[in-house]
Amino acid sequence: MNVEKIDYIWAVLSFITVGVTYHFGCLLYGILGIYFLMVLLFLYHIFEIKKRLKNTVAVYGRITGYHTARGSGIHYYPVVNYETEDGREINSVYTIADSEQKYDIGDEEMICYDPDDPLFFYFANREAELTANYYRYMIFGGIPALFILIAILAY
Repeated sequence: MNVEKIDYIWAVLSFITVGVTYHFGCLLYGILGIYFLMVLLFLYHIFEIKKRLKNTVAVYGRITGYHTARGSGIHYYPVVNYETEDGREINSVYTIADSEQKYDIGDEEMICYDPDDPLFFYFANREAELTANYYRYMIFGGIPALFILIAILAY
């Protein structure tokens, strides 16, 4: 997940919204507005990811290892080696973590990479993972937003 210019703009707008609505005594409207701004931003990111997926090329990649990260447990990021259409050999780390090693080292898996950015790839049968967190955040953010909306309408 890359941070883009639009993300910085969203952050600034959120701070301004909180400040202005707090000043005028209508903070609940501001929080609700921030949620709707967040939904628009996430829909933009989902649209961009899906647009990017349309231009990918399918090849077989070999799992060469795992990058691990510690947080609340160990997270595994598969390292994949593959060759592009123009013959370049690429070693890249998958951007989505797993709590277990899903593939054995040496396994050949179908991946899709972006010819404009060959380091970006996804596993052919796991493309939904690239947008799943956006949907998850919209749903979990929607629950408090719904309560705020109910509170506003009850006034």
